[in-house]
Amino acid sequence: MIRYPGATLANVNALVDAEKPGWRADADARTAAIVAAGEFSKGPPSWSDIKVVFMRLQSNKCAFCEFPLGGEFAGKATQDVEHYRPKNAVKAWPKKSKTPKYAFGTGGEGEGYHWLAYELSNYAAACKACNTARKSNYFPIANVRGAVGATAAELDAAELPYLIFPLGDADEDPETLIAFEGLVALPARPADSHAHRRGRITIDFFGLNKREELWEDRFRAISALFEAVDVAKTNPDPARVEMARRRISDMTSTSGPQAACARSFLRLLEQDPARAWDYYVEADAFVLKEREKRAPKLP
Repeated sequence: MIRYPGATLANVNALVDAEKPGWRADADARTAAIVAAGEFSKGPPSWSDIKVVFMRLQSNKCAFCEFPLGGEFAGKATQDVEHYRPKNAVKAWPKKSKTPKYAFGTGGEGEGYHWLAYELSNYAAACKACNTARKSNYFPIANVRGAVGATAAELDAAELPYLIFPLGDADEDPETLIAFEGLVALPARPADSHAHRRGRITIDFFGLNKREELWEDRFRAISALFEAVDVAKTNPDPARVEMARRRISDMTSTSGPQAACARSFLRLLEQDPARAWDYYVEADAFVLKEREKRAPKLP
């Protein structure tokens, strides 16, 4: 997970106006009707009409796991507009029958944030695995639910949400909360702090260490990065060195695949090459083992 700094509310507003003129005015009217009713009811406009704005701002990656969203013309099969705060009633997380277990509360059930259903600062583009399978109507927090009608900033201050929101600049930088050791995501801040818990819960919530597609995606990123760094440091051909440096810059840019993992691995390559090599070897062995498990058994 990385920050997408271009997704400030002012910029999102301007891009939505350019993509779908009149959408925000229709959204204001719809919000007024929802507030008057005291509950969410779907109607025009459709947030799907402006999904491409968020996909472009996020470099066509899921806001939470950085997995590719499939492109603007892939249809609804691969990506959604995600409501950070659920528009409908909030469900208790984690489920009683499931792990993980925590020694602290995560907010329980609560009334949905119906007044934010058409609030652009409450949107992100997410893959189906994050939005449909995991996010659903869950929203774990450290404190009690905020007041009906409160702004996002007021809610953040009152509720202390555990899930990290990577768009704009209102929330903490995700890379200060989640770090990587090889393919493994870990909380980056001191234990027993709210920041540590945010990292831990976000990792658990979105299954960042459990999903095969993310292991493969991260391995491709660190493998390509390792090779590019090796070329940049050892190749005698200046043209190849320059090409490798451009590739390193691309892989660690906002648009790079699994950029958070790649940036973390690059820092380790610079600070402790031997340890980075060990992580690379472990990742290679792990991915190979997982591929062998999934390989079809021939008669």
